[in-house]
Amino acid sequence: MTDLETLVGTEPEDPVAGRRRQAVRIVSLVLWAAVVVFQTAMAIISPGAFTIVLAVAVFVLCAAMNAQIVLMLWTGNRNWSRMAAKLHGSAYLSELNDLPNRNYLLAEIRREMPRARETGHTFTLVQVSFDTLDEVAERRGAPFCDRAINALTELLKRVTRQSDFVSHTSGPRFVVMLNECTMEQSWIYLQRIPATIAVSDGRMMYEVPLSVRLAEYDMESLYATDVVRDVEESPPLRRREDLNEKRTWTEAA
Repeated sequence: MTDLETLVGTEPEDPVAGRRRQAVRIVSLVLWAAVVVFQTAMAIISPGAFTIVLAVAVFVLCAAMNAQIVLMLWTGNRNWSRMAAKLHGSAYLSELNDLPNRNYLLAEIRREMPRARETGHTFTLVQVSFDTLDEVAERRGAPFCDRAINALTELLKRVTRQSDFVSHTSGPRFVVMLNECTMEQSWIYLQRIPATIAVSDGRMMYEVPLSVRLAEYDMESLYATDVVRDVEESPPLRRREDLNEKRTWTEAA
């Protein structure tokens, strides 16, 4: 069964009900065919305006009824497909920016965990977020926060390689999955993440600070939710610059 079938289910496939519907359609078609043949024969045997008009009316009515049945079946299949596609999107894509959401991240982790244990190549999760976005929203408003999230989305898309992927887990939080990457190696990726994101309120540019959290898969966790919880509960890091102009990430005060 596919992920889509798991989420939205398949169309009802009761064998008894299906055979019953099929029998009703066949009987209906046979009866309509008999009526059409009878009226056509009457028009041939006893030609006249009334019999011809009646035969034409019966034929048109038969065609209309069958066309309605076909249209109802087509419309039902189309509506189901549309709803399935909508549910599929809401289940795996963020409504804000069409990035993979938390459900997709969990599914990807479930696929990656057995491979990591088998090959010994672990993976690391990097959560990038605005920890102070609620305070910013009170001062600057919701549209400003939306622009900040969009700016962070574009940044992460730009700095993340194609073999990894970015997911939007919730609100101001994003999680980047670095495949075949240890905690130490992830610092190379962190050097691409700035300390702040510049966002305009329509008149001026403001710097919104970023924080990151790291968690490496320890090869022992059995559930994907535990792996995500590890990165969500790890201490936040903030980027700082020392006197030697080296930018490093350290634990936030």
